[in-house]
Amino acid sequence: MPDIHSSFTLQDNGAIRITLDDPTFVRAETVLVDMESGEVHALLQQKLHSLGAAPANIMRAFSENSDVMLSATRIDGSSLVLRSHVVIWH
Repeated sequence: MPDIHSSFTLQDNGAIRITLDDPTFVRAETVLVDMESGEVHALLQQKLHSLGAAPANIMRAFSENSDVMLSATRIDGSSLVLRSHVVIWH
């Protein structure tokens, strides 16, 4: 079960965007992807947080991308978008 609500989007340029409901997690140092299960985790302050299972098209894109965009809407309505490194688990 995911720790936070997230949605996965493949951009037109092939980049992956994960939209989160909590801007705290946009600051994750690393996004870890388990290629066997499809589960995605964010590493933030030395703790893994489940982002849920990614769809098949996103899983294929993870193997071609070394980073991912993480985004969320702040309480004031502004958008926070940062990049995080992707690590693949096999």
